[in-house]
Amino acid sequence: MAFSSSPALHLRPPAGASRRQLRLAIAGGERAPERARAWLQGAGAWLPHDVQRTFLLLASELVNNSVRHGLAGESDVIEIEMRSIDGSVGVQVSDAGPGFAPAMRDRPLDEPGGWGLVLVDRMAERWGVVHDDRTRVWYELTVE
Repeated sequence: MAFSSSPALHLRPPAGASRRQLRLAIAGGERAPERARAWLQGAGAWLPHDVQRTFLLLASELVNNSVRHGLAGESDVIEIEMRSIDGSVGVQVSDAGPGFAPAMRDRPLDEPGGWGLVLVDRMAERWGVVHDDRTRVWYELTVE
């Protein structure tokens, strides 16, 4: 599983680059992925259709991971940040959970669940995990 611990979403864009940045804070809990997806559909409406589908899938998986593994309940906050710089879009999802070290999936193929980071690893150009005051999982996609 390839990943980086560097916070890629904090890179400065080249001079003159077209840039967009959006942030959202939502309550955790079982409806968090649904709320995040509704916001992200609008925020990513400018993306080409195939990139938008991947963007939404991966972001939803990361928000779901914040709820399931980061234990983000209704009284907790999940932060979502979207940044675009010429030719790419990045998403970072953070929660106050305990953090984790990415590892290969070790469940049988027919067992449900546990595919979120596998999808991120296979579909994103780059991704990583940073743990400081919050657990931050980010990914980047190329926009063609």
